[in-house]
Amino acid sequence: MSSPAARDKVSTFFRPISAITVTHIRQMYDLYAGFYENTSLDVFLQDLSKKSGVILVTRKADDRVVGFSTQTFFDIRVDGKRVRGIFSGDTIVDPAYWGNNALANTFYRRLVIERIKHPFVPFYWFLISKGYKTYLLLTNNFYNYYPNVRGRDEKYRRITEAYCEQLFPQYFDRKKMLLDFGDDYVRLKGDVADITPELKAANPHIAFFEKVNPTWRRGTEVPCIGACDYESLFRSIVDVPWKWIRKHLLGTHRPAGLDVADRPNRSVVWQDADAEGMGEGRVS
Repeated sequence: MSSPAARDKVSTFFRPISAITVTHIRQMYDLYAGFYENTSLDVFLQDLSKKSGVILVTRKADDRVVGFSTQTFFDIRVDGKRVRGIFSGDTIVDPAYWGNNALANTFYRRLVIERIKHPFVPFYWFLISKGYKTYLLLTNNFYNYYPNVRGRDEKYRRITEAYCEQLFPQYFDRKKMLLDFGDDYVRLKGDVADITPELKAANPHIAFFEKVNPTWRRGTEVPCIGACDYESLFRSIVDVPWKWIRKHLLGTHRPAGLDVADRPNRSVVWQDADAEGMGEGRVS
């Protein structure tokens, strides 16, 4: 059940970093600081300066930021071939607006636009996850992704290694496939998105996330990728409308574990970890 605020009218749009106002940046930081420890405005600004742009969700009534997702576009070389990706940094929505899919839908449109720009270059969503909610966005909305509880990872692991070595060479542990930014790195506050035995029992993806990132409470990040390939596009043409029917008309669609996850407990990133419009592949 969405909150009354989630039904407020919002504007959602992508802006390059140079076009983000000081007011919006301050509001983004206030939202960010509510979820993370070991942070400061300087750290936030330094990270933001490295991004290509931001998807902003603003309340139409007063233009206040109620959600955002930072984005970076870049190319890497894998096995001698060009690979293009969109890297998502911090992605946060005010808890009062959980259930509003505006940000997820705008992000999906960005994926489509970037896919069309370079139709013959392999294209991926790159992200790093310190909490299970971010990982669930990947598994619930992509068909082909890494890391995957079912395995079949070799190709995607090499691509993941390549982007980590380009973006975070000094922090990447290739053996563990984790990013360790040290004890002073920002981490989720203690009451945000905790992993309980009930959650792990209800959803194998959550249990798998803790298996591959057992030190997530200290702030280590698991690098992930989702393939924006044509196989996924064609499968989603059938799956997305069918999922909409099951969710909104039949009332039979609910991802495993969300009944447990939605109990009172603050959580970061898009609360609807099953955002529509990105394909339903049984991933996270």
